[in-house]
Amino acid sequence: MWWELTVVVLCALAAVPTQAVRSSGANPELSADTIVPMRTHSLFSPFVDSSLQNKYWDFGGDTIIDTNRYVRLTQDRTGERGWLWTRTPIEANDFEITAEFSVKGERRMNSGDGFALWLTSTRAKDGPVFGNQDYFKGLGIMFDTYPNTPHRSVFPRISAVFNSGDMSYDMAHDGEGQDIAMCSEQLRKTDVETRLRFTYVRDVYMELAIQNRKWNDWTVCFRIPPVDLDKPYLGFSASTGSVSDSHNIVSVWTNSLVYHSRSAADLERERQHIFGDTAKTQTNNWWNTGTSDSSWNSKEQSQADLRRPSVLHRLFSAIYRLIKWTLIIAMLLAAGYFGYQYYTKRTRRHTRRTLA
Repeated sequence: MWWELTVVVLCALAAVPTQAVRSSGANPELSADTIVPMRTHSLFSPFVDSSLQNKYWDFGGDTIIDTNRYVRLTQDRTGERGWLWTRTPIEANDFEITAEFSVKGERRMNSGDGFALWLTSTRAKDGPVFGNQDYFKGLGIMFDTYPNTPHRSVFPRISAVFNSGDMSYDMAHDGEGQDIAMCSEQLRKTDVETRLRFTYVRDVYMELAIQNRKWNDWTVCFRIPPVDLDKPYLGFSASTGSVSDSHNIVSVWTNSLVYHSRSAADLERERQHIFGDTAKTQTNNWWNTGTSDSSWNSKEQSQADLRRPSVLHRLFSAIYRLIKWTLIIAMLLAAGYFGYQYYTKRTRRHTRRTLA
């Protein structure tokens, strides 16, 4: 009666409560009922096939491919634009994108302009906004490394901008006042590989975290209510102006987050878990539109201000570096002086022995 045994086993398995699983490595704090890798929206070396194409991604502009290392959106040259886009939109309601990137250049100061991660309804259109079109429709996360105008915030600056397609991005002022969230993080000359992790859970939250200090040590840049993303294309683009950097995408991996059917009460509990008391003061309309009120922006701004180094901290750091390099130079000069004295003394001894 093997079929009876099979039915018993299946019933027993169905009776076992389903446990949420952890995501793989990138976000150990995230839980979902199922996490499914999205091959169509992930990218790894060698990036292209034998025909120098990729089945799931397009690239263009000044982008070049190093099959062993990265997709280089721009070289460290002025006046370049490059882009990298998926060929199909993200169908999942909830997803997480993790990308390793690098921003490098020969200049110690005045690097730029920056790059952006895009989740928009259109794709692969060259333009002035970090290599992408203006009047985009969707979400852009700008990694801006050069201030076009003086700001209170510290650069490099990461800002999220949501556009319904009717707003021109203000490049002259680095999008100031158009962002819905922002933070300041070091992107060049970091101790570990720089990575970004964008998590989107519809009707609950969206979050950007950065790895730039220690391996697998993530700093939350922002965590805010989600904007409305309807099957967006995933893209990366970069540009350089009168100043430049090389902007490289090393790898991208995207996961679909699958949750069991959740009621309105379940979603509310998740918001309370993510935002705490902040969620109590928000209206349902706020959650649906993904726009935050002034108190939330003030909170996000204050958190970003706390993450920025203070003037006193920068002053002590400068004094420390000055003392350190002064001591190093003094030691080198002392070593050279005593070395020269020793060489002169040995030369005199040798001369006297020769004359004798």
